[in-house]
Amino acid sequence: MDENFALILLSRCKGLGPILTKSAINRFGSAKAVLEQKPIELKHKCGWTPLQIAQLKQLEKSDHAVVCRDLEFLKKNNIEIISFKSNLYPLRLKQIVDAPTFLYVKGNIDLNPSRTLAIVGTRKPRAQSLLLTQQLIEDAQNHGVQIISGLAYGIDICAHKNAIKCNVPNIGVLAHGLDQIYPKAHYNTSSEIQTNGALISEMPLFTNLHPDLFPRRNRIIAGMSDAVVVVESKTIGGSMSTAQIARSYDRDVFAFPEIPIKGNNSGCNALIKRQVAELIEDFSDVCKSMNWSIKQRNTPQYNLFPNLTTDEQQLLQTLTGKRMHIDELIQYSKLPLHIITLCALELELKGIIQVLPGKYYQRIA
Repeated sequence: MDENFALILLSRCKGLGPILTKSAINRFGSAKAVLEQKPIELKHKCGWTPLQIAQLKQLEKSDHAVVCRDLEFLKKNNIEIISFKSNLYPLRLKQIVDAPTFLYVKGNIDLNPSRTLAIVGTRKPRAQSLLLTQQLIEDAQNHGVQIISGLAYGIDICAHKNAIKCNVPNIGVLAHGLDQIYPKAHYNTSSEIQTNGALISEMPLFTNLHPDLFPRRNRIIAGMSDAVVVVESKTIGGSMSTAQIARSYDRDVFAFPEIPIKGNNSGCNALIKRQVAELIEDFSDVCKSMNWSIKQRNTPQYNLFPNLTTDEQQLLQTLTGKRMHIDELIQYSKLPLHIITLCALELELKGIIQVLPGKYYQRIA
């Protein structure tokens, strides 16, 4: 039994969610080690119920052939399994408590870029909203931003197609297994995404699409993003859900305002009025709020502070976004934790950065 086999088997246990599963993996070191434990160990060390343990043990017997089938499909179709224990797993996503235990990934992309932006909206957009989406992507192409969306009709597919056109890395997060594409009309676009991007899902292969799975998809979109832009939306729907989830994850949310029309039910205006989203008119507003400079690290902005040490300069050069988590700083700066802690203290005393709750850091100069 290898690690991927164990991960898939654990994911098929409906009585276990990602929180319990990840906790057990952390305790025993691997998914494989979890399956090797005696029931008494799972009960006392992980707090699993007898029903959960019995279900898992039953799956080990009944689903062996199914998991082998899945592994063969993954190998044949170049689909990777990336566990939350892997350095390749999205660090932003890892910060949320109910992040998936692992992701199915098909494509070629870095899941830990310096900047990520989700673009979401209605499945039946106005022509003006499609133009706004197109302009967003065109303006983003020189800012090192990775685009994330859900491959749905309307704003989603518009964002993906324009990202491909502008050679902007982009990710399609799906609410079903990677053995299929929904909608089928987006199959060609999904193939093109993989050239400079990826398709991602947490759902097991051959999972039937169901409306209940879309909120789970939306939390991944929100969790992987630095910010979410809602282009157009009704007051109820997936885009509103994604915006609310993003806000609960302490992500920035932006929305384009709409002219009030009776019966229009503008979700964007509602988000702005409730202070869930910040009003924007174009991508420059996003850049100002997020402190995203053109060409990001290619511009040696740290030279504006000649009295900084080499390590302080490197940390400040990495901290180009509005805020970053300590795990992201370690990943991108290549500095050890103790050096980052010391440098951050010095930069805070010099009034250049601000240390925020939850091990977040923000540049203010």
